[in-house]
Amino acid sequence: MSVIWISGWGVAPEGLRPAATRALPNAEHLFRPPAPEALTNLGGCKLLVGWSLGAWHILNAAAQGMRFDGQVLLLAPFIAFCSEHNSGGRCSLTQVRWLRRWLQRDPEAALKDFYARAGLDGGMPYAAEHLLEGLDRLAEEASPALQAFGRRGLPVNWSAVVGDRDPVLDAAAICQAIQGCKIFPGARHRFEDLIGPGLEGASYAI
Repeated sequence: MSVIWISGWGVAPEGLRPAATRALPNAEHLFRPPAPEALTNLGGCKLLVGWSLGAWHILNAAAQGMRFDGQVLLLAPFIAFCSEHNSGGRCSLTQVRWLRRWLQRDPEAALKDFYARAGLDGGMPYAAEHLLEGLDRLAEEASPALQAFGRRGLPVNWSAVVGDRDPVLDAAAICQAIQGCKIFPGARHRFEDLIGPGLEGASYAI
């Protein structure tokens, strides 16, 4: 089985490999950053997994009419990240804009602070231009099309999970904005917390 994994903001895609290969040891894995071209050349992908900003890219593409023939799994998804947009995000728009300015001045320190706040680990993960572009996406309000897609409920070949201890997302509000998303008790924002429950709750075998 071919699986494409799209990472979250500021997280090296290859950093997902250990947990991904433990969860699906017999699959062929391809890891991508959450950049605009992440959803090009999907080929014969049987399972598309997006985590955090990676999940947003999948949702946004679907809201604009892109279809996914295989299975889709969203981990810690959102349609709008900032608290001002009232869609389940806990971080303020001011925090995101401040992080963008800090990233331009001192990328190492900015990323270290982000990882500490989100309960993640990592270093400089991928191209700086994609980091800045990702923060621009995190600062955006959900488009009417994306809001409508979330309200309609997930397509039959999709599943989604968010943790009830996520420090950057309000799980209950996320599930209101994305109908069909499920809450997993005890999970935070970490990929490792969500991949097992996500696969178990989907319509395919691990």
